[in-house]
Amino acid sequence: MSLCLAVGVLAVLMGRQRWGDLSGGADWRWLVGAGALSFVYWLIRVARWRWMLATEGQYVGWGRAWVSMLAGLGVGLITPVRIGEIIRPMFSPKGARVRLVGWVVIERMFDLSAVLTLGIIGLFYMVFSGALLAAGVSVPWWLLLAAPLLLACTLGVPMLVHYRPRGLWRLGARVLPGRAGQLAEARLTWRQFGIFYAVSIAAETLCLLSVFLCLSSRGEISLMTATALAPVVVLGNLLPAGSAGFGVREGAAAIVFGAFGFSEPMILAAYLSQTLIVLVIPAAIGVAAAWITGVTRTSPQTVA
Repeated sequence: MSLCLAVGVLAVLMGRQRWGDLSGGADWRWLVGAGALSFVYWLIRVARWRWMLATEGQYVGWGRAWVSMLAGLGVGLITPVRIGEIIRPMFSPKGARVRLVGWVVIERMFDLSAVLTLGIIGLFYMVFSGALLAAGVSVPWWLLLAAPLLLACTLGVPMLVHYRPRGLWRLGARVLPGRAGQLAEARLTWRQFGIFYAVSIAAETLCLLSVFLCLSSRGEISLMTATALAPVVVLGNLLPAGSAGFGVREGAAAIVFGAFGFSEPMILAAYLSQTLIVLVIPAAIGVAAAWITGVTRTSPQTVA
């Protein structure tokens, strides 16, 4: 259902454009830069994944970590909010796979907090810098009401992960399979908290910079404008619609950037390029590598 919705939304958006406006005119130097940022983005996420595995006594090399991370991404891309990534431990060594599912859920919650953090920064910048008024856009009432709620969620999500209110996490223990629910009984140390949050912020920032490079490949845009508007678009990824936000993200980008005078073909082409570079190509590589190496069948049990 989510995949059909994503295809339908993208079909509507693409149907309004001329193919020549989307396929031509790109400056490939900017796209190469976006590819380099994509590599760094996944490098730090794979490094955190290796650290998560080591926390459960599973010590794997960089190659195995890359394959399991990107193969999990491949499944995540066909599910809303990329929730399918919770199967990532199935591509890792046996021994703590079920419990690792809980760690992946915690990782996704920190990623959510990072998205909210960058989104609220973008919203406050647009409102208080006068960028909205300068563009002739009035500040909508819902934006003023949503900003405090977003700020509360930004701070609240990591706090809930750290302090684990018993009643809330008892519900989580029922949802998470088997021993993964044991994570509801153990709090993160401040060191673990810092690693999760710092990597999420760094990764999402790199993702936003890759958006800027893809936009620059299609036309003139300042770094400040791109990094202020892109986080607002990212908030659309939180909606449980479409596969990994496909379609919703592009539609939101066309609306947000369009309000500031950027053409819809430029925005759609840039966001489709960024999605291809940062998500689709790495996921395809991961799934192909997992199938070729048979990582789920041949992974030995490795326990410290």
